[in-house]
Amino acid sequence: MKANKLKYIALSGAFMLLTAFATISCDDANDWTTDSSYNRLFSVPKMSVSANATDAELTWSTTPGTEYYIIEISLDSLYDDVAMGTGKGSIIYGEDKSITKSPYTLEGLYSDSKYFIRMKAFSSNTPESKWGYMSDFSFKTRTEQIFEKFSVSHDKITLYWPANSTADRIEIIDTNGTVVKSIILTSANLEDGTIVIDGLTPLTSYTAILYNKESKRGVIDFTTTAKVPDADHTAFLQAGDSLNNDLFTTMAEAGYQTVNIALPAGSSYYNENNINIPDGMSVTFFGLPGETQAIIGVKGIDIAGTHSFIKFENVEITGSGRKADGNNTTNDYLFNQSKAATVGAIEFSNSFIHGFKNTPVRLQGSDEKIINLVKFENCIVYGADARTYSLIHVDASKGKGKIENIEFSKTTIVYSGKCLVYSRNTDFTSLILSDCTFSKLLGSGDYLLDCDKNGNGPSQGVTITNCIFGSTLAEGKGIRANDKPVEVTNSYITNDMKITGNKINDLITYDGGETDLFKDPSQYDFTIIDGSFAGKTNCGDPKWYMK
Repeated sequence: MKANKLKYIALSGAFMLLTAFATISCDDANDWTTDSSYNRLFSVPKMSVSANATDAELTWSTTPGTEYYIIEISLDSLYDDVAMGTGKGSIIYGEDKSITKSPYTLEGLYSDSKYFIRMKAFSSNTPESKWGYMSDFSFKTRTEQIFEKFSVSHDKITLYWPANSTADRIEIIDTNGTVVKSIILTSANLEDGTIVIDGLTPLTSYTAILYNKESKRGVIDFTTTAKVPDADHTAFLQAGDSLNNDLFTTMAEAGYQTVNIALPAGSSYYNENNINIPDGMSVTFFGLPGETQAIIGVKGIDIAGTHSFIKFENVEITGSGRKADGNNTTNDYLFNQSKAATVGAIEFSNSFIHGFKNTPVRLQGSDEKIINLVKFENCIVYGADARTYSLIHVDASKGKGKIENIEFSKTTIVYSGKCLVYSRNTDFTSLILSDCTFSKLLGSGDYLLDCDKNGNGPSQGVTITNCIFGSTLAEGKGIRANDKPVEVTNSYITNDMKITGNKINDLITYDGGETDLFKDPSQYDFTIIDGSFAGKTNCGDPKWYMK
């Protein structure tokens, strides 16, 4: 009985409760309140950007009921509390209701810049959406490149870009990121599309950046060259280029009178043919700095015509040549001039000259040839060990070849061939030997200077200063020339230097041979090792001073 009664009471209570809910529901059906903020368009759910340098394509998922979109980008961060149009570099697209579908191109951007982006959906009969954002909130434009070309020297760069481009400055940055130059562009720079920036350091890497405000419009990495001599033009050869007559013909046709041939360190330039220097052109063969010198191995150089100078700086000049088919050959001369020529100077500086079968410098033939100066400075020269030709050999017929002044300075000479200088029956002006080391000179009966039998020779005599004469290959002789004075200062001769006639007065005798004075003369190491030698720090080629 109790169980049934309880069951009845529970059912009756439940029925009364449902009745009460039903009554309330019927009475208050229209009194529910709603949040009007939810009555709006959906936010754009997904966006992606494909960026170029000054524009970007925005793609998004369109939202239902949307008539148009507004897009905002800014260089500052964008979030809901940032009022539209207030960020740095803010650009708003679509306020004219023109953006109705995806994709859309964002224009007028700065290159190499990070932009934040957001967008809203709009309709005429539904409230606008909330801001929608990309998943990573931003995108970056690419670096623009409007530099067209550039040229570099040891201390400057010339930059070119399209005329009348929009830009305001150029910065030069070193490898540490330090701005070393900041140049405000003038109206003339912008109209012409070019500028020269100087004051740079040789052999240094830089980056040049062309800016429009904060936008990078062009970027170039470059390295300045080594300092080369002043000239109308410098031809910078690369490894594998050819040192040939076409190069010189092209420069002559361009009207260049002074030129540099700049050769990269460690490169080699062989040619089984002669190089002909065009009339009126002066040339410096310039080896760029590096671990090893550039090598020049041409058959010979013809200097017919008139030239102010022919110079060699920081190069290795070899008579051990190479043919086009790759086979080795030995060249007889560097200069073997027979055609008429007038040259101000032939100079060798900081160079290694070796391997010629006969000699580096010879004048021969019946045409008139005059060279005012031949000079070796800070060089190492290995001449021929045969006696056919001398290191400098002038044997033009009837005095039609002349080298007025000959100078060896801070130079080591090993082997001289027949003589150090041979000038047959020819007067000239001077022979100067200064701060030089000589070894293995002359052959039997040959002379240091030989002007043959007729009393010719240097009108200003011979000057010998701070030199060491180490040895001869056989018994030789001193000077056969006119009776002009031979001035000797602080210069020594070892007992390996066998001079039996025409002796040079005032040379100081060193009581010992080459092996007593030098470290290893058989291997061409002439470092002074005798601590008791009075000239150990001021005599001979300075490269070999006792340290």
